[in-house]
Parts: sequence; structure tokens; C-alpha cells
Amino acid sequence: MGNQCRSADFLSWPPRPVRFVLLSFVLIMALLIVPLSAPARANAPSAIAARTQGVWYTVRVGDWLSRIAAHFGTTVTAIVQANHLRNPNLIYAGQRLWIPGGNETPTPTVTSTPNQHGFWYTVHAGDWLGILAVRFGTTVQAIVQANHISNPNWIYVGQRLWIPGRNGSATVTPTPTVAPTTTPTGTVSPTATPTPATGGFWYSVQAGDWLSAIAARFGVTVAAIVQANHLSDPNHLVAGQRLWIPAGGSTAPGTSAVYDYGFNVDPWQGHLDEISQKVKDAGFHWVKFQMPWKDIERDGHGIFHWGRVDAIVDAFHNAGLKIIVSIAKAPTWARPNNADLSVDGPPADYTTFADFVAAFAQRYKSRVQAVELWNEPNLNSEWGDQPINARHYVALLCKGYAAVKAKDPAMVVLSGGLTPTGVNDGVIAVNDRIYLQRMYWYGAKHCFDGLGAHPSGYNNPPDVRFGYTNAGEPSFKNDPSFFFQETLLRYRQIMVTNGDAGKKIWVTEFGWASSQHPLPGYGYAADVTLSEQAQYLVKAYQMMKAWGWIGPALTWNLNYDRTYPDSEMAQFAVWGRPAYAALRSMAK
Repeated sequence: MGNQCRSADFLSWPPRPVRFVLLSFVLIMALLIVPLSAPARANAPSAIAARTQGVWYTVRVGDWLSRIAAHFGTTVTAIVQANHLRNPNLIYAGQRLWIPGGNETPTPTVTSTPNQHGFWYTVHAGDWLGILAVRFGTTVQAIVQANHISNPNWIYVGQRLWIPGRNGSATVTPTPTVAPTTTPTGTVSPTATPTPATGGFWYSVQAGDWLSAIAARFGVTVAAIVQANHLSDPNHLVAGQRLWIPAGGSTAPGTSAVYDYGFNVDPWQGHLDEISQKVKDAGFHWVKFQMPWKDIERDGHGIFHWGRVDAIVDAFHNAGLKIIVSIAKAPTWARPNNADLSVDGPPADYTTFADFVAAFAQRYKSRVQAVELWNEPNLNSEWGDQPINARHYVALLCKGYAAVKAKDPAMVVLSGGLTPTGVNDGVIAVNDRIYLQRMYWYGAKHCFDGLGAHPSGYNNPPDVRFGYTNAGEPSFKNDPSFFFQETLLRYRQIMVTNGDAGKKIWVTEFGWASSQHPLPGYGYAADVTLSEQAQYLVKAYQMMKAWGWIGPALTWNLNYDRTYPDSEMAQFAVWGRPAYAALRSMAK
């Protein structure tokens, strides 16, 4: 008994109050020790810096690790390990990173008066070497060599670059034949008569314009504009300056487009003559279809399979229809290494997209009137399950625009229509109006001829605006995105605010779904009868025609109920429904 008592006493020692004090002491010491040890981990890069060659880099707005790694010639993994980064997708402006093995970007050693023709240029937001080379009539390699650039994929806002003449000998733009004035003026009017016999028109320069882009837009040469306007310095334009665009040019494809009617169609299952006739019988003149890039260049860069596209374009063109082609969905070989291949998305290198659309524009020049570059990039499922980023889309758009215009200046380039979802979580979707404003911030204004738009009415009539209520149909009333008219009016306001009022909105998809048994997520289709679908479409066309700033408008859609009868797309189709008859009989 005595031994047992001692054992029990030993197990219960120290007494409970003492144990509490000891436990508290241990916890306090642990809290004191952790902060002392934490800096050692936080300063791990300093320790690495002492042992390895490299540089410190301060993260800037818009940076991401793969770009920083490419700039310094290292890997993302090396940067992550050197800095103990828990989440390589999360870095912030002002953060200091140790770049192992990296070297500072060498400062150009070009003298102030190089032994070659050229000039200094300050990099602006949205610039990249490819577009600068096109703009100034030189090559990327020439700029790289003149400035000793170690990584041609990385230039930054404010950087000064020496732009050499073509092949290091020619001037950037043709020399005007008229003797220059001693002091260029901000606004130069041509001395020729305002309406010369050769024809032409006036154009007001917009912020960010340059002569080569204006020339490409209007289908004329830089030299012709220089001569017609007696420009003493063709590299210097001023916003608001009026330029005479001489004969041979035409008004910008996107701005001159007249209001017109069209259908989105599915041409991939044949019946092209029947589809063409159905479009024409309705008194419509445009067709649009999406061409998945991944199907045409599926076997590798530069290996094209145009056969089916040739047949579709030939059929519609021979029927006298005008064509818009939406290009999206990168092939597997072009996607990022870590891409989620269960959803479609953009390429890792936007140059591959530019190469593809250039090949497309060259092949279908004069037969395809417009191209829509990507589809609904503000939606996660269209952007590869990657972070939704307007700046990245603008980079893709601008590269595609330059590529198309280099092959066919007359082909209208449309921005990818945004989708109005009522969601702005940054994961599933970004609000379409916020996304559009960001596109302008990142320089999209100069990379499209017409704004692509996909307004949807959900279960709301086209002529009502945000604030409308319906006690019998209370859903889809709590966001402006759910209203057809509201979406387009707000887009227009954003364009005007950003000085882009001269362009038109091309409504490349719009419609109302109608179904007594809607698919999950499309419950609003049950609120729209077939008769209402017809009424809403006709009313929407009448409204857009009256506004005056809408280009072609294309109903979504004509025939998906025949090609994919059990899909969500079939709920919007008009073939064989009262909507088709109403559209056919409405005044055009």
C-alpha cells in the first residue's frame, strides 16, 4: 500500500498549481523563442546571397515570377527556393527577391550620337519589341543589338531605347518630299485643297496613334500621309492633330461599318447551302462562327489543317454573305506547361497566336471581313482556369491585331466579346464592365477596330434598365449585367470616357434563351416564352439601329438546336421557332 501511495504521489507531482505555472512558463518561452528564430528564416535569402552569385530585385506592379525568371535568365523554382516562397503565384509590388545567378540588365552603351540613323524612344505601357519594330519599320534584332538587351521579352515603362534605321542604314520612315519647316507645329493641315481630286478624308489623331498604325488602318502608305500633310517629323504626332488620309485609303473598317443583321451559326456539321439560304431568306447579310485554333494547328507550330475552314468560307462567300470568324482555344502544344487541359485557354507565348492569325488573315484575305480575337476572356472557363487578367488579354489582342493588319489591313479586328455574368469574384469571372475599363488602362484602344460585345437579356425585356422589377420573375434583377440595354449603354460610356467614341460596338452575340425544361444554370429560360423570345429580338434590333453607334448585330443563334439539340446553346436557337419568322418579317 505504501509503495502504491508513493507511486501515485510521484505520478501526481508536481502539484496542480505548480504544473500550471510550469506550463505557462513553457508557453511564454516558446512565444519568445519563435520570434527570435523567425528572422533567421525570413533572412534566409541574405544567407544565400552571401554564398551564391545573384542580385536583389524589387517587385514591380504587373510582375510575375515567370517573367522575372525569364528576365534574369534563371528559373521560377530557383527563385522560389532562394526566397522560401510558399505560394509562387503570390508576390507583391515592393517585395525584395534574391535572384540566384541573375545579373542586372545591362544599360545600353549606345552613345548619344550613334554611328547610324535612328532616334531615342521611351517605352510606354503596353509596348513590346515586336510592336515597336513594326511601328518604326525596323527589326527586333536590330533594336536588341543597338541597345545590348539581354532579354528581348522584357522591357519596362520609362526605358529609353535607341531605334535604328532599317538594317542600320535607312531612316525609320520615308523622308517627306516637301522641305521641312524649322519648327514643327502641333497641328498641321495640308496645303493641298481640302478635297483634292484624288479623294480622301480627314482623320483626328488619338492618343497613342502612330503613322504606321494609321496607314495600316486605312490601307494607305506612311509616305502618302507624310506627303499629303507636309509632315516635317513623321515620328511626332499630337493627339487632336488632323491628318488628311489621301486616295487609296478607306475609312477605318470598324468605324465605317454600317448597322446590319446577322446570325451566329454552327457550320461544322455541313448543310452549308441550307444555312446560307436560311440567313438570306431572313434578309440578313452576316454570319459568324467560331474556329477553334486547336483544331486547325493541332499537330504543331506551322502545321495547318485548313480543309474544312476552306469549305465553310467558300460556301458563305459564294453565297454573298459577309463573314466574322471568332478565333480562340489554343492547341495543347501551345498551352503553358502547367495548364489545366480540361478547359480551353490561351497560349503560353502570345506570339504563337499572332503567327496563327497572320496565317489566317493571309489565307482568307478579302473573303473574311472580320475576325474576333478570342472569346469572353473575362470568364475562367475561356481563359484556361488561369487567373483572369485583362493585361494579359490585351497583350494577346495587340499582338494579334498587328499580325492581322500586316497581312490584310482591310480585315476588321474585333476585341473578344465579354460575357455579362453578374459575377465578379476574380475566379469564376470578372465583371465585364470592370474588365473593359482595365483593357483600356492597358492600351487596348489601339488594338481593335470594333468592340466585340455579347450582351444578354436573361429573363428581362430589352428596353428595360437596371432597377426594373417583376414580382412574377424576381430573379436576375440585382446586377446591371442582366439587362441587355444596360450592358450596351455602359460599354458605350466606357468607350466615350476613354476617348474611343469613334468606334462602334459590334454585337457579335446576343439573344434570349427559351425553354420549358431549362438546363441547370439556365433557369431564366423558363421565364421567356417563344413568343417573348421573338418580341425581344425584334425590339433589340430596333433599339440598336436607332442608337447609331452599333455595327453589325448577330443573333445568338440560328441552328444549334439542330446540331446540338440537348445543349444550352439550343435554348437560344431560332430555327423553326416564332423568332425566326419575326426576324424575317421585321423592317430592316
